[in-house]
Amino acid sequence: MSDFKFGVCLGFRDKERMLLAKKAGIDYYEFGFSSFADAEENELKELKSYLDEEKMICPTSNGMFPGEIKLVGKDIDYTLIDEFLDKTAERFAILGGETVVFGSGKARRCPDDYSYEKATEDLIRLCSDHIAPYMRKYALTCAIEPLRSCECNVITTAKRGYEICKAANVAEVKLLIDLFHFDTENEPRSSILDYSDSLAHIHIASATNNRIYPSPDDGTDYKEFFDILREADYSTKRISFEGGYNDFQKDITASLNFLKTL
Repeated sequence: MSDFKFGVCLGFRDKERMLLAKKAGIDYYEFGFSSFADAEENELKELKSYLDEEKMICPTSNGMFPGEIKLVGKDIDYTLIDEFLDKTAERFAILGGETVVFGSGKARRCPDDYSYEKATEDLIRLCSDHIAPYMRKYALTCAIEPLRSCECNVITTAKRGYEICKAANVAEVKLLIDLFHFDTENEPRSSILDYSDSLAHIHIASATNNRIYPSPDDGTDYKEFFDILREADYSTKRISFEGGYNDFQKDITASLNFLKTL
């Protein structure tokens, strides 16, 4: 039996796949953070009731900011950002949330007429002066997710994500490693050990087989990855499936059973 806990990224309204994932043996759900912002109160109550009844948890969430909230550039609306974070973080915390993944490639993309240096300054300020206070207020952690360069033009490597964490210099902002993005950008697996003091969450999918759920024959060395996470003393032990599939129930079950052997 694996020492890791496995979750799956789903929409919180996708009750069918939530039940199928639970049946497959998933330990937790990972919902979209920004989707809680416009959820009706009765939806959130129903979700909380479902989690309690099914004895399931949602300690992690992804998609921190919607694309229309711009985080980099000349016209950043920090009042809007603060209001969004306060409302949404409170809702996630009520559901038992712990970690919010900051991917949000569209929201954090650097405009063509804006310098990379200024974009970096914007993101450091965002993390230290705006994200961190609301994470602290609701006892949450933000995990910066590096995204492959074809999806976003800032924070495209774990190395860069780690540098942003260190520059922000706040306990509430840490790092996520998404194996798909990490391998796509050809980062050395051993470098994960350099980030061990900031490692807060993990996403997983195959970079060698169209971003699908992991399988034994997809060309990716998952055992090496897991062994490095153990050596890095990755504390929460949570790994979330974030990828595609052909048959959800069949593929999530097979992938979960495979990873539990590693």
